[in-house]
Amino acid sequence: MAGRFLMRRIIAIVVSTLVLILAAGFVDARAATVASTELTSGWALRSATGLADTGAAISQVGYPTPGWNPVSLPSTVLAGLVANNVYQNIYFGQNLKNVPDLTGQNWWFRGEFTASTTSPGQVYWLRFKGISYRAQVWLNGVQLDADAVGSMVGHEYNVTGVIRPGAANALAIRVTPPAHDCKDLSFCTVDWNPEAPDMNAGLWGKTLLDTTGPVALRDPYVKTVLPLPATDAADLSVYVDAVNATSAPVTTTVSGTISKAGQPSIPVSQTVTLNAGERREIAFAPVHVANPVLWWPYQFGSPELYQLSVSATVGGAVSDTKAIDFGVRQFTDYRTTVNGTSFAGYKINGRNILFRGGGYMWDMLQRWDGKTNAAHVQYVKDMGLNTIRLEGTLGNEELYDLADKAGVMVMPGFVCCSAWENDSGWTAEQAQVAVASLDTQMRATRAHASTFLWTYGSDQPPTAAHLTAYKNVAAALHWQNPTLDNVATWSNANAGMKMDGPYVWEPPVLWWDTTKAGSAFGTTGEEGTESPPPLESLQRFLSPADQWPIGAAWNYHAGKAGSVFDNTTPFTTGLDNRYGTATSAADYSRKAELQNYENTRAFFEAWNAHEYTQSFGTIFWMLNSAWPSVHWNLYDYYFKPGGGYFGAKKANEPVHIAYDYATRKVFVVNSTLTARAGLTATATLYNIPDLAQKSTTSAPVTAAANASTEVLTVPAVTGLSASYFIRLRLTDAGGAKVSDNLYWYSTRADALGNKSSWYRTTPKTYADLTGLNSLPANTAVNATASRTVSGGQESVAITVTNTSATNLAFFLRPEVTAGNGGNEVVPVTYTGNYLSLWPGESATVTAVYQTADLGGRPPYLRLRGYNIPTSSIPVP
Repeated sequence: MAGRFLMRRIIAIVVSTLVLILAAGFVDARAATVASTELTSGWALRSATGLADTGAAISQVGYPTPGWNPVSLPSTVLAGLVANNVYQNIYFGQNLKNVPDLTGQNWWFRGEFTASTTSPGQVYWLRFKGISYRAQVWLNGVQLDADAVGSMVGHEYNVTGVIRPGAANALAIRVTPPAHDCKDLSFCTVDWNPEAPDMNAGLWGKTLLDTTGPVALRDPYVKTVLPLPATDAADLSVYVDAVNATSAPVTTTVSGTISKAGQPSIPVSQTVTLNAGERREIAFAPVHVANPVLWWPYQFGSPELYQLSVSATVGGAVSDTKAIDFGVRQFTDYRTTVNGTSFAGYKINGRNILFRGGGYMWDMLQRWDGKTNAAHVQYVKDMGLNTIRLEGTLGNEELYDLADKAGVMVMPGFVCCSAWENDSGWTAEQAQVAVASLDTQMRATRAHASTFLWTYGSDQPPTAAHLTAYKNVAAALHWQNPTLDNVATWSNANAGMKMDGPYVWEPPVLWWDTTKAGSAFGTTGEEGTESPPPLESLQRFLSPADQWPIGAAWNYHAGKAGSVFDNTTPFTTGLDNRYGTATSAADYSRKAELQNYENTRAFFEAWNAHEYTQSFGTIFWMLNSAWPSVHWNLYDYYFKPGGGYFGAKKANEPVHIAYDYATRKVFVVNSTLTARAGLTATATLYNIPDLAQKSTTSAPVTAAANASTEVLTVPAVTGLSASYFIRLRLTDAGGAKVSDNLYWYSTRADALGNKSSWYRTTPKTYADLTGLNSLPANTAVNATASRTVSGGQESVAITVTNTSATNLAFFLRPEVTAGNGGNEVVPVTYTGNYLSLWPGESATVTAVYQTADLGGRPPYLRLRGYNIPTSSIPVP
């Protein structure tokens, strides 16, 4: 079904124009040019309202465009208007409300480009990677498609009979936006931010002009089968589609080579005759490879990649070529029953792997670039995560490439709470668009080593008929990875993943108490909490009056208006009750960083500590924000890492010691494939504020590879202060630190009530952490920094020393800023942060960033902490 839908797009030009170059001309491919050019510049945008001219006129070379908005592709309508300052600073405060609804009108995108000169037998292809939602497509006065529909459907046309080789050509695309409230099969942001006023209408994907000979190649792919549990061999099956662009049969030889440096090359070849206009999958017999170099997620090994190069020749001349990277690896799934429910677990190359990640969102206007994509993948790895979930955020193919190379797994699938899930009332067109969308997006992800799972639905599974159609697409594409019908056991008892919340702040004990909904048992497709960003980020999108007290503008950046997430009351209530009522934006931010850190750390610690016995994978909702947000992210829109980021980084360090808030047990989690023996775990309790030591417990530890080990229980101790510290340390046989972890807690523990909903469990009582506010001010903290610069990248070694003989330096935040008093340079990674130093202790962390991100300003080291004054020194 999907193939027919896409083929209709490919041959549309033939049907609409009745123009074909003679078959004999196509077969003579002696000098055909094989190339692909992205059409990014020379475009303009305007509303179709009030413009009487048709596509036949607008797509003529030289058509005048005074008053149009110049744009570069890819671009949505709103992104183009923002780029032209039609609407300004729309992410600040509530300015987005000033943008009118842009979906009630059509929009013209028009561009001119020069096509390469023709060669004997040359074919020209026009390809659109993403048009949302519906479009008329015109080239040089000829309509190529009267109704190109589907935001996630690729559209392709043989334009050989219409193109003007070696001369100027004009394209005009009339776009009809998707409907609001996710009523079309488009991109949806559900409830995590306001909908874009244009619903992301436009040419959001790449627009390409390709040239080939008479036979074009599409979608090369290599499927891997390992003789698990052995991994000393692999059977590799190569597939590629071949398209005959002519009106007569053509015989072509399709050849491929699998290669990797240091490994023998593997050739495959097949000669076929394609009928006129035929698109056919060319399948090669599996090739057997001894001792392959495997692709591993980065924590387990090296993400090694092979290359596949394929070519089609006609009459001895090259007609087309394609090349991809792929990994020799195999993901498999299994089921385990926990608390009466069947949950899915996953293995990579026969090894258990706990997937832990976050839900990725691109910018609200679907703007991205290479640097932004690289920063997302870099941050995922820096936090010790291994997975990016894409809930309907499909099509950013560069992100897949980066994940392949980084050894980060990708979990794509369709979105919830929209037309995608309200499929029982689909029209025939919607059913066709859904299947074609899956076909397009599976073709884009199937060859990637990083892709480990496809989820056909999110909160709810598709209807039986549509699920069957989906699975038929996967089978036809030789999909090599596991799939799930959906990721919520509340709607499908056999889903394999749960989605029982929470989605607002909960005390850390919830993640550990496996009697509570949302706790760390089973496998979860998503759950998360509010996460207000650091003060410097708040200042970038809220005016001083809107930063404090919390009000309408703040809540506008919490979640979709009218949803239960259009405020952060649970988070603020927890903060005020646990840390003391906030008195200003600065005080709120200082305490929010503590609460974000402890909560996110506990989240990942609980899932990690229960791995493979009770827990099998988790996605934090969300990884990042589509716009400046105070809800659901591990790092903010500006890439400033905060408490949640560093809490996740601490929890997910390679070998980690963790505290169970529910049982007082201590676990050591080894997330590597190498066992660690001869370790010692120590748990020490301290009063606040005098740091009087109340108890110490130690135990020897052998940390098995890729496993969690329970090592000791922190004893109940009398005489503790109301707020106290728990310091966990893990050392090796030589006494060197392996993991050092500080908790602050209370003799009045957080307690959860019995009232629970799909998005929260209401706390009954709150821990008393106000003792932290009585820590003596410490002015005896010194910091030094040294910098190395190489290839546009800077590395700053920061050493912080607490020279006080009596006072703790608590929750220290060293950061490199652009100029004295400037914002932190971002994106940036630190080997550690939010440090706490006992008297006489010292720590060194390294910051890495790009010189260009200083914006021409000198780097400074700013040091802040919960009980130390802020200082700033130049970085030499």
